[in-house]
Amino acid sequence: MPANYGLLVQRKEFLLKIVEIAKKYGTLVVFDEVISGFRTGFQGMSGLLGIRPDLVTYGKIIGGGFPVGCYAGRKDLLDLVAPSGPVYQAGTLSANPFGMRAGLVTLKKAERDSIYSVLEARTKTFADGMVKLLNGKTDREWEAVTHSSLFWFRKKTQQAVRRIDQIPEGHKEGFAKVFHVLLKNGIYLAPSGYEVGFLSWAHNDSVIAKTLEIADKAFKGL
Repeated sequence: MPANYGLLVQRKEFLLKIVEIAKKYGTLVVFDEVISGFRTGFQGMSGLLGIRPDLVTYGKIIGGGFPVGCYAGRKDLLDLVAPSGPVYQAGTLSANPFGMRAGLVTLKKAERDSIYSVLEARTKTFADGMVKLLNGKTDREWEAVTHSSLFWFRKKTQQAVRRIDQIPEGHKEGFAKVFHVLLKNGIYLAPSGYEVGFLSWAHNDSVIAKTLEIADKAFKGL
């Protein structure tokens, strides 16, 4: 799920076809779940799609706010990594106890509080609320693309945007106006119109309601 230049949600059929081609030619299937892993659920996008990759990378959430990276995969592939195999791998923060502890506590809390369905609903409430307030205030009609706790605002289109060249013209400039008027009123979104946003467990219903209240007043300055 590309999320570094807009939230470009891909069709399951498209991804399954890529996996089919990779298997046909003996190519490893690698899923980058640094953003989506443990954000879309405990199984990540691969689990939601029913795809079992050969290798998968994780980060961010599994560190509980500390810098971290992780990879997992087939046993025969991981056995190639030292000390079991010939592929050397090391890192300055490998197995850092603070990051590992913070990540473990984060994942335990996510499991205990069953956060994913609640976060998805809150994200939908926030994103749809922002779009409702935005529309009619600028020279374009906006829409929100959401998935789990991820959101992205862009100009409304007739069809889903799945590639960067399908992002509507003038998106960067249009989002910049929204970003700055919100920033002046104490709401900080990611400064790039191509970067997605995330809701955390700390963004409860009262925080979302207060944010929408402030945004409503802020958008009058557009």
